[in-house]
Amino acid sequence: MMQSAGPLQRVRQFIVSPWGLLVQFCLAAVVIIAHAPVPGLFLFAVIFLALLVVCDDVLATLPSALLLSLFLIKVDNTTAYDKYSRLWWLIFFVAAAIAFHLWAYQRGKQFVWGKAAWALVGVAAAITIGGAGFISAKEYFAGGALFHVAALGVGMLAAYLFLSRAIKPDDTGRLPAYVANVMLMMGLFAAFMVFHFYLEHLPQVMETKALLTFQWRNNVSTFLMFALPFPFYKAFRKPAYLLTALLMYLAILLTESRGGLLFGTIELIMCILFVLLADKKRRLFYSILFGSLAVLMVIALPFLFGFFKPVLVRLVESLQFGSQEARAGLYRRAIEDFLASPIFGTGLGYMGNRDLHPSKEFALCWYHCAPLQIIGSMGIMGVLAYAYNYFIRVKIFLRRRSLFHLTLFLSWVGLQMMSLVNPGEFVPIPYLLISTMFLVFAEKTMLPAKDTRPE
Repeated sequence: MMQSAGPLQRVRQFIVSPWGLLVQFCLAAVVIIAHAPVPGLFLFAVIFLALLVVCDDVLATLPSALLLSLFLIKVDNTTAYDKYSRLWWLIFFVAAAIAFHLWAYQRGKQFVWGKAAWALVGVAAAITIGGAGFISAKEYFAGGALFHVAALGVGMLAAYLFLSRAIKPDDTGRLPAYVANVMLMMGLFAAFMVFHFYLEHLPQVMETKALLTFQWRNNVSTFLMFALPFPFYKAFRKPAYLLTALLMYLAILLTESRGGLLFGTIELIMCILFVLLADKKRRLFYSILFGSLAVLMVIALPFLFGFFKPVLVRLVESLQFGSQEARAGLYRRAIEDFLASPIFGTGLGYMGNRDLHPSKEFALCWYHCAPLQIIGSMGIMGVLAYAYNYFIRVKIFLRRRSLFHLTLFLSWVGLQMMSLVNPGEFVPIPYLLISTMFLVFAEKTMLPAKDTRPE
């Protein structure tokens, strides 16, 4: 006779269930509504640490980490470093909880050298050596630079190896179902943040009849683009999930992020093509649905143009050749820096571009474009390392071509597109870490390509 699960096991099951995700969503929503990021940080830090101790599955901590990352983006960048650098001592509790988790749940597990490991070794080498012979020792060993070099390189390799060991291979569909639920929750919370901001400033919106401008628009757009493909994945079982995709896309449009507007639209089209091509039974229904929505958008354009005009004008201006805005200047500077140090680049910590874009405390002077970041900061060595890295990632994502693998791939492509105009993948926590987790999810999911129905 099968024995019922014990209290601890029932707690673990609840934490990773949709109801457990809803509880964490509501707690994070209270943080946003109350404008309490610092108390929220402590609350979700406690939740994260407690889950590391209580749960044998490290992925149980994923929702709290994502929600924490999301509501912290609303902090003013000019004061963020001063506000949160004082909380450096929290790292000791994190280290202790991780050590306990490794001791309690990971002892005896076989070391796993995943398929992407060597590619990450190459990237770590390119990042660590980047700027050799060019960057000064003071710049290279500055706190912000050293953190990014370590986190983007060796640190991400370590995270990948840890996750490869901790996450079990799955041929049941449970891993894809859980990941899809978590990413859906994350996307809906990001949309909630945008809608809540608009509700708070509704009189201003009604008066100006224009989009609101806020500092965290590119960050929240990146989160939304990470999440956007997952409602389409879940729609293979329940088409009603497409409504959540429309909410996420609407939130992207409301951010006034040029990258979100352009690349979010491209990603939405890719997701629509995904379900049209993969779901043959509902192809006619989807064709009528998406066709009707497209017609409605065309009809509404004259009424919405005034509302979206500022971001559209900024987008067109930024695409013009010879634009004088900061990003265009940084693009040109990246090429100049590559020519000045073509083998190893100028290094991530090089601050010679602050005349174009003064960086915040502890931040790097980004080129705001991943390909140019690679050639400018790491030169030819970086180009070779990242070319191999991207080749391996695409190979891993597309090796089975199940719906889950294709969804992970579309989400990763969304990050790559945003990385063309923002730091994106060069932000180690959370963006690159999420991307690295996706690699492990793709490697550990053993569903055959013919599998087409997520839970």
